[in-house]
Amino acid sequence: ERTLVLDQPVKIGRSVARARPATNNAIFDCKVLSRNHALLWYENGKFYLQDTKSSNGTFVNNQRLSKGSEESAPREVCSGDIVQFGVDVMENSRKVTHGCIVATLKLYMPDGQEAKASPSTAVGGAVSSVTAQELYQLRTYLQEAQHREQQIESKLATLQRLVSSTQEAATHSWKAMIDEDRLLQRLETLEAQLTTYAKNYPEDSVREEMRRVLEEKCQSESTAKESIRRILEEKLEAVTKLADLERTVSGSENEVSHMRGVCEGAQRELAHLLDQQAAHNEQVAQLTEKLKLAEEEAREAAEGHEQEVKEMEAKLAERVADEAKLQARLESVAAEGDFTKEQLSALKAKYENIKNGEISSGGGGGSALIRTTTKDLTDLDLSSIEPGDMRVALESSQRETHNLRARLQDAQDQLRQAQANVSQLKREAAVADSAEAACLTTRSRLQEELCEAKGVSAGSVALTKHLQDQIGELEERLRDSQGLHHPKIYDDIYDDNTSTLVRKKKDLPKDRDKLNEDDAKDSEEDEEEEERTKDIEEDPDNTLTIIPTKDNNAAIITTPKECLDSNVNGSLEDKEEKESSLAEENTVRADIKRLQELLDGSRAAQVVAEREVERVRGELAQASSSAITASHEASNLRQQLAASEALVSEKMAAVGWLQGQVRRLEEAGSEVRSQLATITSRLREEQQRAATAHQQTHTLRDKLSEAEKLAQATVEEAEMLKRRIAGLEERLEVYPTSSSSTPLILPPSSSGTLNVSSSTSSSSSSSSSQERVEEDSPSNPHRGLQQNPETVTNEQPISTSATVTEVLKNGVNSPGSQDEALVISGGVNSEAVVTELRDKMRKLQRELSETRRECSDLKDKERTMVEDLEGGDKTRRRRTDEGDGKQQQEMDGLVAPISEKCPDSTGGPLGSRTSLEAEVAMLREERDSLRKKLGLITEDYQLLSVQNKTTTPVPVWMLAVVVVALALSGSGILEALW
Repeated sequence: ERTLVLDQPVKIGRSVARARPATNNAIFDCKVLSRNHALLWYENGKFYLQDTKSSNGTFVNNQRLSKGSEESAPREVCSGDIVQFGVDVMENSRKVTHGCIVATLKLYMPDGQEAKASPSTAVGGAVSSVTAQELYQLRTYLQEAQHREQQIESKLATLQRLVSSTQEAATHSWKAMIDEDRLLQRLETLEAQLTTYAKNYPEDSVREEMRRVLEEKCQSESTAKESIRRILEEKLEAVTKLADLERTVSGSENEVSHMRGVCEGAQRELAHLLDQQAAHNEQVAQLTEKLKLAEEEAREAAEGHEQEVKEMEAKLAERVADEAKLQARLESVAAEGDFTKEQLSALKAKYENIKNGEISSGGGGGSALIRTTTKDLTDLDLSSIEPGDMRVALESSQRETHNLRARLQDAQDQLRQAQANVSQLKREAAVADSAEAACLTTRSRLQEELCEAKGVSAGSVALTKHLQDQIGELEERLRDSQGLHHPKIYDDIYDDNTSTLVRKKKDLPKDRDKLNEDDAKDSEEDEEEEERTKDIEEDPDNTLTIIPTKDNNAAIITTPKECLDSNVNGSLEDKEEKESSLAEENTVRADIKRLQELLDGSRAAQVVAEREVERVRGELAQASSSAITASHEASNLRQQLAASEALVSEKMAAVGWLQGQVRRLEEAGSEVRSQLATITSRLREEQQRAATAHQQTHTLRDKLSEAEKLAQATVEEAEMLKRRIAGLEERLEVYPTSSSSTPLILPPSSSGTLNVSSSTSSSSSSSSSQERVEEDSPSNPHRGLQQNPETVTNEQPISTSATVTEVLKNGVNSPGSQDEALVISGGVNSEAVVTELRDKMRKLQRELSETRRECSDLKDKERTMVEDLEGGDKTRRRRTDEGDGKQQQEMDGLVAPISEKCPDSTGGPLGSRTSLEAEVAMLREERDSLRKKLGLITEDYQLLSVQNKTTTPVPVWMLAVVVVALALSGSGILEALW
């Protein structure tokens, strides 16, 4: 806020070294201002502002005072006007906008009253909602956009010319190359034909054939070149189209990125505007609450003030009543005091009379009077005590009353002041309204006066013209009448060419036409003209007649009377006509005088009307200048409105395009959502499949456990059958069938009977089982001991990283099992692997059925041997003798006969027992190794489950491979056992 004292003109400008900004000057630290930007001064009760050739201009209510670098005329400014010094300028190098100076003027007259407000701001209000800053920015943006568009158009035109020239050059070069190639081919053909014809062939047919071959060659080559040319042209067109498409795609991508940025910027701006709106709403809500609180507080204060005033008035009424009572009491007491004084004075007088002895005998009455007086004095003393207290109470009540009156007076003064402020504000509002109404009425009145003045001026001009026409007609009539009724003196002299008669009127005006031409004659000339006219009217024939004679040059000057006397004969005849002409002339002159008076009055009225017209024209010029300014403002506003509408249309087009982009994006989003829904459904299906596979995994795991149990039971039964068969064969070899023997009582197997699948046994399997039994017979007792270490050494533990192939190689001794190895990786899952695994499962099932059949065959053989052994009595006796050995063998889980004699060289029963113990130890080792293998396979399965848990559930084929491996390892164990 700047406070300026306009006792002299104040300069408005930019800060320099000698002039720094302060609160009492108009120097601003702004780069868009000039050093001497404008002047502001006070003159004749008005404030004026002038632009002193500033570069960026000075604006009053969005109206520029002058063009760039031109000094403006002084412009009157009013209180409340909005002035702007300079415009916002954006520096392109640093992208910085320098702001202008915008201020609201508050002007005060020397007497302290505020100056009048501007009619435009008071009546019209804000003319334009578009500021100069926004217009300048819009103009700058439009100029930049136009410049960029021109550059892009020039670049596109240059590129188009280059492309067209390049295409033309390529076409010409290609055609030239093709023509050259054709010419060369033609030359080669002609040379070949020339060489052919040059040679002397014995036969013409050979020449024709050669010529035909050469022509065919030329045609084929031309056809090939033509096809190559077409192909190259098509290739060139394809390359051109590809380049155009790439440019289009790149342009579309750039446009999409740009519009995406614009959309993001618009969204950010929208979010910012929403935040600002929310903040403004909060501020409005807070201000509304504060206003409500202030109104409530003001209402409460007013109510409290009114209540206090009422209480004060009540107290004041009470005090006034008390004061009236006390005043009445005081008056009564004063009256009593006066009466007492009178009595006292009377008593003193009587006392003096008594003392002087003036009173006669009247003692009784005197004593009564003295007693009465004494009594009255006593009463007076008592009453004199009471009024003192009453005065104190009265003074205190008066003080309280005074205080209450002072407080009431203060409250009334405050109320009066508030009412005065309200009335002042109302008066100011009424004055402002009246001033506004007066301005409007003055404007309308001036317009009406202007119309009336124009009408009066037109009427006066028409009247003047009419009067001038009438005067001209009358003057013409007067001249005609004077010319017709002129006295004819000396006709013979008129006929003679040597003399001339001249009649001259005394003091007659020489040029009456000047009355119509000279409108600026003063009153003296008019008076002189009137006097001259009167003289003419008094002596209409006061003329001199000059008659030159024939004889000499002397002149005889006579009066008209003498002329008339001398020319009685010529004038008597025309006397009546002369009198009538004189009367007519007098009438005409009276009419001329009357018309002259009317003309003078009309001229005076015309002068007054012209003055009024000039005054009204001045006011009308001011009104027209304001109207022109308003029209300029309206045209500027229309231009701004048109530019704004164009900008809005562009924005709307951009918004429509953005909406189209948004719709396309929404469509793409819907497509993506549909794809996501499809993928989600697929994912759910895969999850269901995974759950199904997981259930199948559990099922296969259960089946695997059942298969392991079955394999364990099969192994145990096989071991049990092997032991039984070995014992039976040993007993058969040791004890011949002819001798009597006791039957061998076999303990039942731990796993019960085997469930043998119903399938036909092959002769090869039975023969192979017989061969294995023969190899394990006691006739070669060390064969099993020789094979068992190999089996033990081959059965090495399987590590967690070993493949199923190693498990099969280490666990299966049969040659066919090594060819059935599988290589398994953690990420393979295909139908071929599943099919191969199914084939392996079928083979394993067949091998398991063969193993079961072999077990059944072994059982049949055991049954046969037992039946053979039951017939010997000797065997029963020895069995009772060998009870201790039997108990020892039952403790090891093995049933084997102990013979007293042994045909082997080891010494009979002792050697047989040693071999059996070794075989039992070997079987235990095989059992431990089998358990280790099963444990390692379980660990591998758990490890694979943990590894595959993060990606996918355990595949079915892996469980199948584990089952296959276990089955193969079980069959290998069986083969190893046999």
